[in-house]
Amino acid sequence: MVSRCCRSIFLPFIFLPALYPASQLLAGPRVDIVIGEKAPALERLAADELSSQLKRIYEAEVKIGSTAPADAPHVLFVGNPDTNASMKPFADSWPSGDKKLTDQGHLLRSVTHRDRPALLIGGGSPVATYWAVAEFGHRLGIRPMLFGDLDPISPPEFKLDGIEIVLEPQHREREWHFRNQGPMDSGSWSVDEHRRVLQQLAKLKFNRVSINVRASQPFVHFEFQGVPRKTDGLWGFQDRAYSVSGDTLGRKVFGGAKLFENPSFAGATSYEDRIAAGKKHLTGIVDAAHAVGMPVRLQLRPDWFPGDFGAFVKEPKGMQGRDGPHVVADPSAFFRDDKTLKLAQAQMRAYLDAYPAVDGIDLEFGAAKVSEKQFRRVFPDQDFWRRADGRDVNVRVRVNEYPARTYTALDQLGQPRDFQVAQPMLLLTEEEDFVPSSPANFPEKFEAARQRSSNNYLVDPEGISDLDLPLYWLSRNSFGAKLTFEQTCREVLDPTCGEGVADRVLAAFQRNHQAQQLMQRLSFGGGMAGPVDLRQIDWAVSKNPMNLTSATDDYLNAMNEMYRANTRAREGGRAFTLYWARRFEFAFEYLNFAQAVQKASVAEKAKETGTQIAELEKGIESLNNALNAMAAVARSNSDRGLIAVLNEYGYRPLKKKLAEAEAAAK
Repeated sequence: MVSRCCRSIFLPFIFLPALYPASQLLAGPRVDIVIGEKAPALERLAADELSSQLKRIYEAEVKIGSTAPADAPHVLFVGNPDTNASMKPFADSWPSGDKKLTDQGHLLRSVTHRDRPALLIGGGSPVATYWAVAEFGHRLGIRPMLFGDLDPISPPEFKLDGIEIVLEPQHREREWHFRNQGPMDSGSWSVDEHRRVLQQLAKLKFNRVSINVRASQPFVHFEFQGVPRKTDGLWGFQDRAYSVSGDTLGRKVFGGAKLFENPSFAGATSYEDRIAAGKKHLTGIVDAAHAVGMPVRLQLRPDWFPGDFGAFVKEPKGMQGRDGPHVVADPSAFFRDDKTLKLAQAQMRAYLDAYPAVDGIDLEFGAAKVSEKQFRRVFPDQDFWRRADGRDVNVRVRVNEYPARTYTALDQLGQPRDFQVAQPMLLLTEEEDFVPSSPANFPEKFEAARQRSSNNYLVDPEGISDLDLPLYWLSRNSFGAKLTFEQTCREVLDPTCGEGVADRVLAAFQRNHQAQQLMQRLSFGGGMAGPVDLRQIDWAVSKNPMNLTSATDDYLNAMNEMYRANTRAREGGRAFTLYWARRFEFAFEYLNFAQAVQKASVAEKAKETGTQIAELEKGIESLNNALNAMAAVARSNSDRGLIAVLNEYGYRPLKKKLAEAEAAAK
């Protein structure tokens, strides 16, 4: 992580669609993958993933079928005896009785087939079988990251004997949350971008997904008492798109496009077209999650509404009549106002009807606490959450509890008539308790936070680019591994980058951690909820100049260490180290930009126009360097969104200020 203030401004989501090839081998083994004739879709997907692993790592000749030829030298059986008839002869090797696999249990177990070693790869459910394939890949040296897989430099010898791995979860609910708020998070992703990250999350054995949906976003249409919805803003502070044509720093990353926008909404200009695009987009994400075995919840605010319905909502003092993409009900009055409650019911019903495949709903209210009585006041009909297909939608009422970093769910558990208080779930964010990239204390902080909650957790990140190693640690820890951060780093980098790289990476993260500690006292504002504010930068830098200088030095050293790591890294592992080197370069140059903004402000107040011009020019040069560093390694629309936002709210205002200063100097 590169500090909270910088993180809030520039932490993009990252992933790579490409997989990195391992060392070339002279000849690969012949391998037969055997699945059931009527194997579930997830088991077929697991077989495809297994085939991909073998072809990449060993250049194997792979065939997938429901039987294996009599002369097959290497056979992998995928599934379980209930889904794959070819595995029934190995029933004695399959866990049973008190050792029976749960629906999340999975295994790799060597057996003998036709006098040759073979391997069972399966689980207690189709999704667990998919995790078993991911575990097999891990054994080969593949390390799944959120941006894609890192493949090993030197694969282990291919053999199927002597393998005995049985895994059950330590944390049964491992949920990922898509914030879906703006151009620098998943709010700018296409369905395909979501799909690629979901595939990586599945390899990391996450098993639930939730998606934030705000009232202003164009995902559902409804009417209330003759008033139709008409607003369609996707992003809070810039609802449509950013100009990236003409004089735009890092412009090459946009591939000649004139506007930066969510691809799902490209060309959709009318309200009707944007609602249709939004429904297709959200449905596509739900389908992509289901394809890798993850149920999906929508996170909604019953007391937030599109701005069109302001006449029906009692807003908090100071907000009455405020025009905007949405209106917010006064928490003190919401549960007592019949008209607003009916509006809330109409809005929730519209979502249920528009997205029948959704598995659950998370409701968040503005009130600090929500009782069962208040909940029943909003939704008195006990069958309200019953869908057209007769199934009940699982509903959780989220209550955030800080600083414990947990949320308690008043959980209906699929039975709307039974209102229960669930165990608190550990809420992992990129603020305070969830500090990625710390070289020593993340595992300890996680365990300390877990003691205050249940064994379940929800990862709710601003961005995912800092989370590669912590999420790898979470994935391994969730199934029994006990790793320190240093061990995690070495376990990922030694097989994929080569010896000596992990030492440099750890040194870089140590410097990064020192910068974070300083930057926590130096918030610049802006970020995911709004654009960067030059005035806020001026104020923050002036209050803590020594901290900023020290943090800048730390980022410079982190960058240098990561470039050294990149020089040592081999083959595909360089994608990991180069990205981090450029990210630290961005942080270093961004803080140079911040210092120049503050010095220019001081000079302007002192009427030292020459100095002001010089500092503004330095600021523009540093921002140009920062954005070019990001453009060189941009992997997702979140990276591109960062570049678009900093052009709009950093470069262009600074350029305008420079022009004004130059005019005044004449």
